[in-house]
Amino acid sequence: MDETWMRRTFQLATLSAEAGFDPFGAVLVREGSLVAETRDRCIDYSDPTAHAELVLISEFCRQRQLISLEGYTLYCNVEPCIMCSGAIHWARLDRVVFGVAQYQLQGVSGGNQKPSCPELINPGKQKIVVDGPLLDAEGLEVLHRYPFRSKKDRHKKFWDT
Repeated sequence: MDETWMRRTFQLATLSAEAGFDPFGAVLVREGSLVAETRDRCIDYSDPTAHAELVLISEFCRQRQLISLEGYTLYCNVEPCIMCSGAIHWARLDRVVFGVAQYQLQGVSGGNQKPSCPELINPGKQKIVVDGPLLDAEGLEVLHRYPFRSKKDRHKKFWDT
């Protein structure tokens, strides 16, 4: 089942990129069933923190009046960043599965090297299972299809039209 959900994150990332947003997607699964999904929302929300993982956790918890996501698995097409890793930690997810590792993303985007998420997600006694990379060749294909461009320029273009 992991492959099925990971491929869905790749589809969401593709849809996001085709709409002019960053190529990131995330899905939330409980007991083998999809319960929520989203894509990167930074540009259309005018919020630099609106990464797919963060939006998914925040909106799902708010809509369902939850404070903990114990029993849930989060799938994301790219290894969570520092900010999203913090949200995952505080949401107490059972498991995170990512497609493309941070170091692989940096090779495509040209961005700076970032820490790997397992240490960020699990700094103390709590242990969230972190699995990945998974299907990274497929995930990298998606990232290579859509060159990373200035978020500031895309935001201006989005809101000026």
